[in-house]
Amino acid sequence: MGDRAAGTTLLVLDFDGVICDSVEECWVSSWRAYHERFLGRAPSPPSPGNRTFFRSLRPFVRSGEDFVLIQHLAERGSAPTDQAEFDGEWEKPGLPSRGRFKDLYYQARTELYERDPAAWLAMNRIFPHVPRALSGLSPAVPLFILSTKKAQFVTATLQANGLAVPAARVLYSEGEPKLSAVERLMRETTAAEAVFVEDQVDALRANRNPHILTCLATWGYVQQEWLRSPGNGIRLLDPDGFVQLLASL
Repeated sequence: MGDRAAGTTLLVLDFDGVICDSVEECWVSSWRAYHERFLGRAPSPPSPGNRTFFRSLRPFVRSGEDFVLIQHLAERGSAPTDQAEFDGEWEKPGLPSRGRFKDLYYQARTELYERDPAAWLAMNRIFPHVPRALSGLSPAVPLFILSTKKAQFVTATLQANGLAVPAARVLYSEGEPKLSAVERLMRETTAAEAVFVEDQVDALRANRNPHILTCLATWGYVQQEWLRSPGNGIRLLDPDGFVQLLASL
C-alpha cells in the first residue's frame, strides 16, 4: 500500500482470535449446545480430552455452528486434518442443518451469559497486547469490528475490558463474506484504503483489491501451514507488529 493520508485508511478487525481469546467459552457453550440441547443428556462437565480435541480443530471454525460440529466430531471420534475435510463434514448424511446447530449454540451461549455474566466474561479474555495497540491508534482512523459472533456479545466483552468501540461499528458478518463487507465499509466511509486483520486465512486469500492490506494474526487460532505459506500477499502479524501497524496508520 502506498503513503497514507490521515483519515483515509479504514481499520477492520476480526474479534475472536484477533482481539479476544474466547476458546474456553466457545468450548463450554458448544459442549452444552451439543450434549444437553441436541442429544438431551443431563448436564455434565466437559472432559479434558474433549477440550484438547476442541482446541485442535478450532482453526477450522468459520462460524458459530462449526463449534457444535466439533463436538459432533468428538462424539463420533473423527478428526479432519484440513479445512476442506472439515467443511465437507457438513455434506455428510444425518447431520442437522447449519442453522439448527447455530441456534443451539447461541441458546447455550445466551444462557451461560445471562446466568452469570461475570463468569462468562472471564472466559473471554482480551489478548494482552490489544489494549496497547488500540491506544496507539489515531482517532482519525475509523475502526470497525467484523465478527461472526453476534454483536451483543462482542460489545459486552469490549465494554467489560474498557475498550471503547461505538456499537454501530461492531458488526455481525453473517451472510456476507468479510472481504465484501470491508469493501462496502470503504465505500460507506469513503476510505481510500483498508487494513483487515483476521486469523482465518481463508477469509483473506480471496482478496483481489490492491487497496486492502490483508493481515493474518499469528497469535490467533491459526495452523502452522498458514504461517509457512499464507498466500496472496497476506502479511503475517505478530503482537509487536500489530502494535506497530496500528501506530503507523
